[in-house]
Amino acid sequence: MMSVTDNLLGNVFGIYLVRATDEEILKRKVASGGAVTALLVYALEKGLIDGVVTAKRTEGLEGQAVVARTREELLETAGNKWSIVPFASRMKAKIEEEDLKNVAVVCLPCQAQFFGQMRDFPLLESDFGERVKYIVSLFCIGTFAFEAFLNYLRMKHGIMAQDIKDIVLKGDFLEIYHGDSVLSLPIKEVYSYLQAGCLVCTDYTGTWSDISAGFVESERGWTVLITRNLKAEELVKSAEKDGYIELRDGSHVMGEVLKAAREKLARAQKNMMYLL
Repeated sequence: MMSVTDNLLGNVFGIYLVRATDEEILKRKVASGGAVTALLVYALEKGLIDGVVTAKRTEGLEGQAVVARTREELLETAGNKWSIVPFASRMKAKIEEEDLKNVAVVCLPCQAQFFGQMRDFPLLESDFGERVKYIVSLFCIGTFAFEAFLNYLRMKHGIMAQDIKDIVLKGDFLEIYHGDSVLSLPIKEVYSYLQAGCLVCTDYTGTWSDISAGFVESERGWTVLITRNLKAEELVKSAEKDGYIELRDGSHVMGEVLKAAREKLARAQKNMMYLL
């Protein structure tokens, strides 16, 4: 396990730069390397899991919880999501309806905490944490209160929800891809449209997860993966061995990840002061 200078990132077994080898996955992932999709395709095809619970963007910023059982279904869910999908409350029903025994969950840090605590410290016999094999958390600066944010885009910039194709974080700017155009917004300008809970959240990487994933500006085209235990490490190394991913050491980007984590912590501390 690597030594991290503070506890902001939680347990760190390894940190890597990873890219999918599947050209179809890479076509769908512009900003990062498609590593999460490639890893989960590997886990599905090798029988390590029988389903992936994740979010799929539907229109604008809206999304829905879905279960992907095949590579094709998983590819349909690839891409950025900027609003929280409350699938924690729907997951039990999904697992029981589809009789899933070993699932991977792709989620945000707040959801990773819920699933991690439920798996590691079950309170009820009806808890389904034992069926959650892998928790994959995405790096997160926050999610938008989508109705207020969409109203802002419509009123100030004339962008309609149905015209939004993608939203990408690039440095200190948020790029809104709509129609044939791109609107670049300073991220600080849209902070006020984040969910209230996100403004006091201190977790950037998802410290309760098995694997955290995101990207850094200095290595665009690659996914930063943080493995947090031996099980996650074995999944990543096996996927590399079988040719599903390319793998590089990522210890040199630790500083960038820590910088983003500290900025989120500072924002939360500042906002909490207003609540006290």
